[in-house]
Amino acid sequence: MKFNFNLKYFISGLLLVLLINYNTFIPAKTVTSETSTSSSTKAELWDIKESIEVSWDAELVDEQSLKFNKAWTITKVNFKAWDTIKKWETIAEIDNSDAYDTIEEAKISLENSEISLEQLYEGPDETNILQAKNSITSAENSLELAKIEFENLKVTQKNSLDKLLENIETSKKELESSKSSLELAKSDLEILKKEKDNSLSNTNTSKSTTITNIEDNFKNYLLDLESIIEESDYIMWVTQENKDKNDDFENYLWIEDWVSKSNAKTNLLKLISSYSEIEKQVNLYDESWDREKIITILNSFIEIYTLAYNTSDFIYKTVDASIVSSGALTQSEIDSMKNTTSGNRTSTLSKITSIKSSISTLNTLTDTDLVYESNSNSIASKEESIKNTILSIEKQELSIKNAIKTYDETVSSYSATINSKQKDLDSKTRAVEIAKMNYDDLFEGPTDENVRKANNSIKQAQLKLESAYENLEDYILTAPFDWVVRKIDYMVWDNLTTDTDKYVYIENPNLLEITVMLDQIDIVWVKLWMQATVIFDAYSTTPVNALISSIDTTPTSTSWVVSYEVKIVLDDDSFIEKVLSWFSADVEIITESKEDILLLKTTSITEKDWKYFVNLIKDWKQVETEIEIGIASDWMTEIISWINEWDEVSLTTFVSTTNTQEKTSTSLFSPPTWWNKSWDMWGPPAWF
Repeated sequence: MKFNFNLKYFISGLLLVLLINYNTFIPAKTVTSETSTSSSTKAELWDIKESIEVSWDAELVDEQSLKFNKAWTITKVNFKAWDTIKKWETIAEIDNSDAYDTIEEAKISLENSEISLEQLYEGPDETNILQAKNSITSAENSLELAKIEFENLKVTQKNSLDKLLENIETSKKELESSKSSLELAKSDLEILKKEKDNSLSNTNTSKSTTITNIEDNFKNYLLDLESIIEESDYIMWVTQENKDKNDDFENYLWIEDWVSKSNAKTNLLKLISSYSEIEKQVNLYDESWDREKIITILNSFIEIYTLAYNTSDFIYKTVDASIVSSGALTQSEIDSMKNTTSGNRTSTLSKITSIKSSISTLNTLTDTDLVYESNSNSIASKEESIKNTILSIEKQELSIKNAIKTYDETVSSYSATINSKQKDLDSKTRAVEIAKMNYDDLFEGPTDENVRKANNSIKQAQLKLESAYENLEDYILTAPFDWVVRKIDYMVWDNLTTDTDKYVYIENPNLLEITVMLDQIDIVWVKLWMQATVIFDAYSTTPVNALISSIDTTPTSTSWVVSYEVKIVLDDDSFIEKVLSWFSADVEIITESKEDILLLKTTSITEKDWKYFVNLIKDWKQVETEIEIGIASDWMTEIISWINEWDEVSLTTFVSTTNTQEKTSTSLFSPPTWWNKSWDMWGPPAWF
């Protein structure tokens, strides 16, 4: 077979292939989408407590841990663990050879001081002159350092006092705000008292209007239920009117969820039966004022609307799971059915809420005596709120008083420290002058003053010698009281270093005590014998009851922070676990507690201009509502007014952003940009 190659046809075919596969890619673009999420919480009745929490270590009251202050070798150990010991008995000894070396050095220093006295009469040598110059330099350096420390202290004093004054002014503003709130509450109380009489006269008029409106709603409820039943039966075909619908259509409608279909039919039949009964009740009602009879009918409507909601929900699930078939059921029909049942679900819930509101309204249509009592309760509640505000103001005034006291104490403390630093500065200035005078005196021969100084040096050397003899006591450990050696870490020939963590422990195991330090804010809330709870780290699941046994009102200042010592003893006979000294413990001192009060999560509350607000959710909208709060814990806060139980409020809304890359391309054989994308097949441009 002969093959005829034609170059023209080959080039034409090659160009056609290149054109078919030709694509022009458009650079990717970034598409940004945001997703927001939110959460809510509800006001609930619960218990709350206000407390002070501190962490500290437990200690046995009569325990003492002893250790050597010297780094040397143990030569004697006279006791072992659990031996009984008497006060002043020697427990252990270390090698004291270096102590005797110190004694010898002190003797030499004394001898040198005596020689220095003799040299005063012989005149200075080069060593004396150099020492005198070095003394001047050292004194001047010490003086400059003291000046820097003095200036830094004055700056620190100013910053600390300014901060305390700022806190006092802030507290005063808060106090004024509380007083303004008190005056507003008193004004509200007067308005309540005036409205008390007016509400009595309006009660009877409100009764008549409200009952008439509720009675008129009976027939509207029946019409609405009849409509729901007809729409539901049109889809489910349980009555004779709709039972002859297309079976093939029915199979497609229910084929995916037979359980929901069965539940939907069962509930619809119950709904039809219940409708007949409620219709009889309404027809028999004689439209005369009988609150119990009206409430009975309204409760029946709630039951049947609940049944209507369940019926609509099961129908929605049935329809949602149905199969779309061109021969039996279209997507448009499915969507129409879903919209109908979804609307019925929403409608029934709305009606239930409305009926419940009517029942609540009926319950408020009480006799004038009850209206009077209700108003009296409102007045009493407002009076209680005023009382609490007054107590809060008293606490704020006490806090300001304590803050002023702290300010005065801080001023006094700084004044004493500055005076001390000033004296030290004067002393160092004098030291420089003395060093210079001593240098000059070297060339003027011995003076009476120099002789006295030399004699003083001799006396100092003698004191050092005596001290060296006394330091021999540091080489032995003696018992500070009678009891038992619980543990001894030392052994003969142990080599001790400065960081050796070895002790002798002597203790009284009969009394356990925890000492905590409270600052000036917390100390005003604690009282003698106030209850506390202790949880030891070693027994983290076992809370132990305790009591405050003593409160030391003597202040202790550390880094300009004033604190007070409080001792806590265990008071729990059921706690039999073994506790050793230095066991870590968390202590909670309960200062106030309340039971069965209305609470909200603290994170749902915001503060603006010394007022508190929440975003109350009503009809799916957030309404900023002012509230009054009481005591608070770390997580929950007491709500005093303007919020009711089960009211829903919003929490923080979070927004997340997502970036995605979208890439598009065009081809010679792809539809152009003006092509109508909704067409299933290519057609003319949209502008044709």
